[in-house]
Amino acid sequence: MKIKTNKTILTLYPNTMGMCYALFDSPNDLVDYGIGHVRPVNNKKSIAKVAHYLDYYKPDIVIVRGLTKYNYKNNKRNKKLIDLICTKAKEKNLEVLQYNRSQIKEVFNQFEANTKYQISKKLIEWFSKLEALEYPYRKEWMNENHNVGVFDAISLGVTHYYLNG
Repeated sequence: MKIKTNKTILTLYPNTMGMCYALFDSPNDLVDYGIGHVRPVNNKKSIAKVAHYLDYYKPDIVIVRGLTKYNYKNNKRNKKLIDLICTKAKEKNLEVLQYNRSQIKEVFNQFEANTKYQISKKLIEWFSKLEALEYPYRKEWMNENHNVGVFDAISLGVTHYYLNG
């Protein structure tokens, strides 16, 4: 019988593509990651996707994108969805944590990664299997690349490990 010493962490980062996620068994063990596409994007379909992830991965801890006052005011659908994710995870007696963009930036600033693009490059450096998701630098007028959300989800896990190391 294998005794589990590390807690499995599932990070969830809702965005316009659907539900981005990452699964960690330890700080250096990024087990799975991806985008659960939801079309059309709505909370009912998104929370069904979350329920599937919780049942399939059976995490010990769920980490969700935290919203700042600015995000909260300007994106009520995301705020409601994040509240629903927290409720769903707590119903399954899971520990739920949230980290906002400022906390993520605070951690990655120490590694000279200040933007989402720089953070993605740092994550690729640490987890070489992410190279396939690398995206070009975004000019102001360009839409955000669909892979950005995966890096956002992974950065939540790294932030957790770094702040609770």
